[in-house]
Amino acid sequence: MIYLDFAATTPIASEVFEAMLPYLKPDGLHGNPASTHGPGFAARAAVEQARAQVAALIGAEPAEIIWTSGATESNNLAIKGALEFRGFPKAGRAVHIVTSRTEHKCVLDTCRHLETLGARVTYLKPDEHGVVTPEAVLAAITPDTALVSLMWVNNEIGAVNDIERLAPLLRARGVMLHVDAAQAAGKLAIDLRTLPVDLLSLSAHKLYGPKGVGALYVRRKPRARLSPQMHGGGHEQGMRSGTLATHQVVGFGAACTLAAERFDADIAHFSALRDALWTRLQSIPGVLRNGPTEGERAAPHLLNLSFPGVEGEALRASLPGIAVSSGSACSSATAEPSYVLRALGRDDETANASLRFSFGRMTTPADIEQAADTVIAQVARLRALSPFGSEAPIANPPEEAAGNPYGYGPEIWRLFRKTPNAGRFLESAPDVIRAEAGTPAARSVLRLALRLDGDRVAEARFLAYGCPTTIAVGAYVAGWAQGKAMAELVALTAPALRSVLEIPEDRAHCALLGEDALRAVFARHKEEMA
Repeated sequence: MIYLDFAATTPIASEVFEAMLPYLKPDGLHGNPASTHGPGFAARAAVEQARAQVAALIGAEPAEIIWTSGATESNNLAIKGALEFRGFPKAGRAVHIVTSRTEHKCVLDTCRHLETLGARVTYLKPDEHGVVTPEAVLAAITPDTALVSLMWVNNEIGAVNDIERLAPLLRARGVMLHVDAAQAAGKLAIDLRTLPVDLLSLSAHKLYGPKGVGALYVRRKPRARLSPQMHGGGHEQGMRSGTLATHQVVGFGAACTLAAERFDADIAHFSALRDALWTRLQSIPGVLRNGPTEGERAAPHLLNLSFPGVEGEALRASLPGIAVSSGSACSSATAEPSYVLRALGRDDETANASLRFSFGRMTTPADIEQAADTVIAQVARLRALSPFGSEAPIANPPEEAAGNPYGYGPEIWRLFRKTPNAGRFLESAPDVIRAEAGTPAARSVLRLALRLDGDRVAEARFLAYGCPTTIAVGAYVAGWAQGKAMAELVALTAPALRSVLEIPEDRAHCALLGEDALRAVFARHKEEMA
């Protein structure tokens, strides 16, 4: 398995694991950091050391670090807490937030929740590279603006917002700035001693620390004031109650120290891998890079590409030996493409056909070469399978040691991988009936071509654009039709297809597509015989 999804999560570094281990053993350091005895004091000392380590990575004071369960909680605490401290919601009190359309869902959903309570939120559209400019932010500021919440690095496309230029401009206007830095820490130089950010969210598992722990930087001078969102024992300066998980906190601290030590080497490594993959994949006709293409506005560890002419989930399923993120998933007939890519102006089809590659310390140049070879081959295969694609030969992939990691039924997986009966007849071939079902707008099209011998199907071929289940349905239907009389074609129904292929409820539309294609080709035959 080639793991290229480090933006989703990173493995725990060995140094981090070793630092955490003493706090996980049955006979280890298990004291509660809030307890006033020896084991408690020892745990408290470890927590405070970790606090200093996190602070050092971002140029903060240890007292400015508040522990949380991750960036999602940090973002909620920052946005809700900042507004509530200022008296929101109160009848007649206007409050305004500025954010962007491409923020993480936890920021967008928090803002939408606050809208239901009466807040007014401006969602800025990024430029064509995914960057939200300081000028756009300043143009949205009103006298009621209480907070600007903006991510430093976009988690899907790697666009880097100019926080260095924006922060002092907002400070001069008296507007509080919250920054989601989950993808920035360890990848960009951050020094909050000189950069007037008020609130900044961090997550350990994005930089080789454990899952389940994060931090919120809360500036002390001038003081950023928050109302707590979790009430209890008054931990973390009263801003976040709850017993601290010492082992996770210690792991976060160790991860930050390691990130600081490896910073230059990591950036050089990530950037080289990103550029090498982009160089290889540019050979694919029509490939589009989403986000900044180069320079300081492009994060070193992310590369997001769209492959027009293929369906994103089918492409991901064609890469079982490569762990990447897809722009969407065919989990229903109304699967949504990436809202980030749509905010960039990509249409639904292009946004759906996107993959996010992200790189880490363990990624090797050989991984990049192998991944590039596989992606190039599979894009070509899916385009050749498509009714709208090239007439190139359809080359099925080799068997993967990774098997079927996506949970498709065994017959769906076999037919998707092997695609028996896929292909085209020559346009000049005699006695061939062609018809299709579905629409590109629905991201599913199945085309059948039947070569007849009298009233019987001598040979059947299919082409399909859609998710793996759509392609598997095409392969099955084409095989089933061979040898049948034309009048028999309407006997195969969607329920029968669902039964034989074990198609789940959320993909029932794929079975309907198979039935519709058979009925369409039967109707076409009747027309030609009339």
